[in-house]
Amino acid sequence: MNKSDRDIIISIVTRAFEENPRVQTMIKKSNPSRNVRLMTEYAYQLVEKFDGVYLSADKTTVLFYYRESQYRRSFMDTLEYGKMFLKAIRPSQLLPTLKREKYIKSLRQDYEDYIYVWILASVPDSTSIRGLADIRDHLFGLSERLKLPILIETTVEKVLKLYRYVGFEVYHTWDDTEADIKVWFLERKLKPAGKR
Repeated sequence: MNKSDRDIIISIVTRAFEENPRVQTMIKKSNPSRNVRLMTEYAYQLVEKFDGVYLSADKTTVLFYYRESQYRRSFMDTLEYGKMFLKAIRPSQLLPTLKREKYIKSLRQDYEDYIYVWILASVPDSTSIRGLADIRDHLFGLSERLKLPILIETTVEKVLKLYRYVGFEVYHTWDDTEADIKVWFLERKLKPAGKR
């Protein structure tokens, strides 16, 4: 990934994080844009190691994903996470965030392996669906090639509609009363050969 593409990716995901209710419950209120960008940069560094960053050809849509069986955080990753947390996240959110993330993971479908979509973000005012179609084709092609289902969660209702439109199904919902957000859990099961 060249520097220009990296800058585009960071910018798109940062804007998406700024509109995400789950992120907004976590970040420090002083200088929120900087804090969200720090989160984005950490996420980018982490998934890039697993070849889990994809930018659509028209440079409007970004995907961060990983294969569950290959996802491992190293000691350095944990250190970077700690640094990012101290700078960007409210201290009072440390335990609730860790607890929430652990609980969310426990609610995921019990597959031996799967592709996990961590972040899907588009340029906010883009009216083109070309980027989303490119992401969909990349992700579904990967699923078929690896013979793995795809899992994703969202707290954004308009994004939920989009996921359903392209073939994801809701298998669970959770009302997080502490954070005052609703989490939808979606999956796209493996399709029989030749079907999309």
